[in-house]
Order: sequence, then structure tokens, then C-alpha cells
Amino acid sequence: MTKGNMKKVGLLLAAAITFGMLAGCSSSKDKGPSATEAQSQMESQESQNNEGGTGLSGDGKTIAFVPKQLGNPYFVAIRDAIEEKATEQGFKFECNAPDSSIEVDKQISICEAFVNQGVDVLIIIPNDATAIVDVINSAAEKGIAVFLVDSGADESDYISYIGTDNYAGGVLAAQWFEENITGKVAVIDGAAGNAATTARRNGFIDTLEGSEKIEIVSTDYGNGDMATSMTVAENYLTAYPDLTAIFCCDDAMAQGAGQAVAASGKDIFVCGFDGSPDGAQAIMDGVMDMTIAQTPKIMGELAVEYATAYLNGETVDPVINTECEIVLPENAEDYLNWH
Repeated sequence: MTKGNMKKVGLLLAAAITFGMLAGCSSSKDKGPSATEAQSQMESQESQNNEGGTGLSGDGKTIAFVPKQLGNPYFVAIRDAIEEKATEQGFKFECNAPDSSIEVDKQISICEAFVNQGVDVLIIIPNDATAIVDVINSAAEKGIAVFLVDSGADESDYISYIGTDNYAGGVLAAQWFEENITGKVAVIDGAAGNAATTARRNGFIDTLEGSEKIEIVSTDYGNGDMATSMTVAENYLTAYPDLTAIFCCDDAMAQGAGQAVAASGKDIFVCGFDGSPDGAQAIMDGVMDMTIAQTPKIMGELAVEYATAYLNGETVDPVINTECEIVLPENAEDYLNWH
């Protein structure tokens, strides 16, 4: 199938895959409610508390947020949602981040500074699932409530993970590929130790293992960076002249790969992951062909709502899986704003 024909695949197929195969982008191993269910629970609890005169609030406590970086608009969207909700709930808000998703030690140092400062809530998007464990446990020992958003961590004393079931998101992309793509496919992963992008890559590759239509020919790291991913894609195009498609584990990397493809003049399908406004525009412009959309605004809002509930003695679910869906040219315009 040529890129032009693939772009004509309608929303009916996307909807069928999204809701029929992986409703809510959640796997059978989910341990908590979906984002929709979580929001309903929080609204119900808040209503009950307000009726009793004990409305949940931050009461001047401090929420600190440490994302992977702030050079990617996706993390900025989460930050903005957390800040807006935190202010609304009566919290003080602070944020700091490393310059890059591969600066693991710098992120840990930032988290340690917030722990030593004695913030009340620490919300982290870990750059490395293993390296972050000690600082999570250190925060918990000091009575700081730690919440993870978007990207998880190894077993440690955090309160809750709120974000996409990233493995299931990779499965969702792979199922679409299996139905619509034939030939050699390359993968651009995030950074080594990045739990979110690793899960997406694994879900994608595991699902296509043994496929009679698709051959995964290579994987490499794009480090969440557009320029790096452009170089990786250029290398793929040289090494595999008959490449059919590239699956990228975030939209910034997909835009880089898409630019390399456009410069080559080849007809290669490019898929991202995030559902960013820039990614949606890139799809509309023909630089990308598809993305798996996440809901960063909902993640940020739920993180604050759950932190508020926890500080006020309410029960908090350990896992909240937020929704994702397929974005194609036909519905890209709906994603020109973050969900």
C-alpha cells in the first residue's frame, strides 16, 4: 500500500481498533480504573466532602513537579495542567527539570533538592525507571507523597502512577500496522532506561513478532530529540532502501524521521506517539502519517486531584491508566490542542 492510499484509511478502522481491540488503551493487566472512571470517582468524592463542609484542598502545601525535560511541548502541557489544577486546589507550585531526557543524574539532583526543601508532594516523570528509586524512597521516608505521571519506576514507595498504559499503546500501533502495512519496519525508541518509550517499543515489537507481513529490521535510540531522530532515520534509509515504515516512540522523534523521509523523496509511512498539536499539524502537512494520542492534560489534572485526596486521608488507586487513540489525517484536526 502506498503512503497516499494509507492516508485514506478512514476513522472507522481507527475506531474499530481503538475501542474494539484495546478500549481505553488498557491491557488486561490493569490494576486501577481508567481516567474516566478516576475522574468520576474524584468528582463524586469531592461532592460528598463539599456537602459535609470538608472540601478537599491543598491548604497552602507545596507541589513540586519534575518532568523529564521541558524542551518537549508534551511535558510542558503536563506542567501547565498540574500548575493550573494545583493553584485551583490551593497549593503552592514549583517546577524544575533537566535540559534533556538523558540527563538522569541531573533529574535526580533536582528531586533531591525538592526532598531536602521538604515539599509536601513530589510529582515526577522519571528519566530512568531504576535510577529514580532511591530518591522516591528517600522522599517517602520524609513523609513526602510521590506520584508518577506518564512514565513509571521500578518497585518503590510512590503513591500512584497516572498515565498511559504504554505497552498497550505500542500494541495498538502494531495492530494497525498489521492491518495496513506490509514490508520492512524500523523503530526509533526514546532513551535507554526510559520506561515509557521502552514499553511502547516492546508492545509494538512483541505484537508483530512472527508476523507474516511485517519484518522489524532495526531499532535505535532517538533520545526524544528531533535532530537525533532525523539522523537515525537517515541511517535507516541508507541501510534499508526498501524500508516501508518507521514507528517512533514519541512525536518529536517522528517529526525528525518524517523530515528525513521527506528529504529522501521516498514513500515511507511514519508513525509517532503522543498526539501532540505539533504532531497533528505534521500529519496534516504530510510529514507524519499517524500517531497514538495520549491525554497529558488529564494526567496532570488527575495527579493533583489524587494528591489532594491523599493528603486529605482519602484512598488512592495505585494505577490510573489514561486513554489513548489512533490519530490519522482524517481526525488530526481534533488534536491541534492537547487533550
